[in-house]
This record gives sequence, C-alpha cells and structure tokens, in this order.
Amino acid sequence: MKPFYQFLLITSLLFASNIFARPLPVENFKYKKEITIPSKSSENSIVKVLLDDEFYKHSFYGDLRLAKNGEIVPYRIQNAEEIDKYTEKLKPELLFTKKDDLEIYVLELPKLPEGMSYTKLTVSSSYDYETSITLKLGDNPDNFSESKNVFLYKYGSQTSGEIDLGNTKFRYVRLEVENGSNLKFPSVTRSKENKNLYFEKTHQVPNPILEENSVFFSFPNENQSSFQKIKLSFEEKKWERMITVRGKINKKEWETVFQGTISHDEKEGNYSEIPVTSTLNSEFTIEIEDGENETLHLKEVITIQPLEEILFFTDSMSKGANYTLYYGNPYQWSANFDPYTYPSVEDIRLKTPIEGKLSKEVENPDFGYNLIYPPVSGYITTTLFYLGIFTLLIFIFFILKSKRLVAKTSV
Repeated sequence: MKPFYQFLLITSLLFASNIFARPLPVENFKYKKEITIPSKSSENSIVKVLLDDEFYKHSFYGDLRLAKNGEIVPYRIQNAEEIDKYTEKLKPELLFTKKDDLEIYVLELPKLPEGMSYTKLTVSSSYDYETSITLKLGDNPDNFSESKNVFLYKYGSQTSGEIDLGNTKFRYVRLEVENGSNLKFPSVTRSKENKNLYFEKTHQVPNPILEENSVFFSFPNENQSSFQKIKLSFEEKKWERMITVRGKINKKEWETVFQGTISHDEKEGNYSEIPVTSTLNSEFTIEIEDGENETLHLKEVITIQPLEEILFFTDSMSKGANYTLYYGNPYQWSANFDPYTYPSVEDIRLKTPIEGKLSKEVENPDFGYNLIYPPVSGYITTTLFYLGIFTLLIFIFFILKSKRLVAKTSV
C-alpha cells in the first residue's frame, strides 16, 4: 500500500502546483513582446517597463497581460513621469510661536518658482522627545485647508527629523505640538515637479467638407498613431463651437468619442485640448458646428498619447526567467489583481525600480482562440441557447400533436 500512497501524494502535489501556478492562456493573444531585465538586478526587485507606440496600436488596453515562463504576473499600470532630481533647501520664516498647553508654530515658506513644489520640512530639537503633531497647510494664515497628523521623535542620535509635505504649493504651515518639545525648523526642501511623458503627432489638415451648418474634416491616420487627446489650433483667437470627434473603434465601427461645446480665448494660448473617451489608433473625423456663425479656419491638429508604464515584482527565483507582455484580444476582460501582489506607491518610494525594456513586437505563433474563452465561448453559448430553444419547440410541437390525435380518436 505504501507505493499507492506515494502515488497519491505526488498526484496531489502536481494538482496543487497547477492551482497556484495560474498559467496564462497565451494562445488568446495575437501579439507579444519580450521584456529584457538587467542581469545585475538585486533580489526582490521592482521592475518598471515603459509601454511603447507598437503596444497602443494593437492593444485593446484591458487585454494587457504579463507572464513569467507562461505564468501570470500581477502588475500595476501608471502614467510615466520624467523624474527631476533637482532639489534645494531654504530656511522658512517663523511668523508666530506660542507655548502654553500646546506649542504652536506658524511658518512662512519662501515663494515658489514655476514648476516647483515643497516636499519636506526639517525638524530639530536640543532635547530628546517624542510627540504627535497636527500639521496644517494653507494659502495664508487665515485659511488652512489641508490637515494631517504626524508622529516625530528624537532618541539620542536617532531621529525621524523630517515631515513629508507631499508635493504642496501651500506656503503657510501651522504646527500644533505637545508642550515641552521645543522644536526648531532649520530648512524646507523644494523640488522640481515631475513631468508626465507623452508623444505627439501633427496631422496634415485635409480640405474641409462644408455642410449646411457645419464643417467636416477626415483624418486617415495612416501610421495608426494612437492617442487619447487632441489639440486644435484655429486662425481665429476667440470662439465657441460644438465639436464632435468620431473614430473607428477596433478599426471597424465608427463611434463618437467626444461631443461638447468648446470655448477658447487668446489668453489660453494657441491650442484647445479635447480628451477622447477611448484610445484611438485608426482614422478619425472632426465636425465643427458653426450654426449661423462664420466658419472657423482649422490651422493645426495634434494628437497626444500619454506614455504609461507597468510595474511588477521579481525575486531571486526569477533569475533566467522569461518575462513576456501579451496583448491583442478585443474580447479579453480587464485584469483584476490583489493590490498586495504588485508594487504600491510606498514600495516605489522605498525602493527605486529598475528599468526593463520591451523588444520589438512579434505575432504570437500560438495564437488561436480557446474554446472556454471569448469569443469562441460566446459563440458556443449562443449556439447552445438557440439549440435548446429549438429542441424545446420541437418537444412542445410533439406534445400538442399527440393531444390532437387523442382528441380525434375520442370523438
């Protein structure tokens, strides 16, 4: 009997490993990209990978999947930023202090240049202490609109020493502290703000098609450049019009991706920006309703695609593993991962991610829809549904027919 129990144990372990492995049905995805990770990456690393234009051309966004040796890897997606590491420390001005039941400090921070924000406030004391602080931020001493609680300490040479201000532009700080802390504020740190990354494409403005109360423009978008925003520039500097943008979703059916009234004033610059509800990568049209007004003269059209990146964990067991990005399935549902299985904002703050790179796009040689996944599963379900109805109708027909025969024979 002993070999029999060993066989059962091995079988159960294999079955359990299949449950926890969560293999990805890679045959459901038409395209794939290999991911190259630096060989010098440390154990338990965070990897970030910038998505490129090829991905946006053939992805349906919700169909993005990441696999390690064929197994699903949870990921987080976010807008990519250009991180500026320039910082400077300045001395805040102490406007007011009061030491009673509570110690109260009001600070004024120096004026901010364009494109910068405050990130940290340095705190010091001549004595050891631990205290809870109520921190308030505002535009002026009469109006503090943000508030949070902070715990600080100093035990000999060990000290927390800094208060995280986030990325605030508020210049006035009020601190309410337990009595006896005797705090000082030697410096405040300000940093340049990170810039969102994106790519732009300028489209040649075609000849307008004049209609009864509107003007119509058609853009072929031959390069299949994907975008989520459109910038329009007109010769006229001040105007208000109803604008409709339509695009081919999945390169098949036309769909309205924006419709609304846009107002523009020369103080707002040369461009008016229009968001679209779905990422487009094929031809699109712009219709401008003039009504009884003079026709506007469209001068320039620029499409914008914000760049995004995915972040995921690797570990010491992943050395030599093949990471692959799969996409290209309009029927695939969006990913839904446990938030503890991919890097959080706090994880990224504590550990700098290493950068992986995407290879060139290739068609997946294993592509072919699985029977248990859409769209084939939908076709099967629909067929079975109508087959069931047809069978039921035949069954009802024979019942009614037999009742008629019984009625005739009884007469």
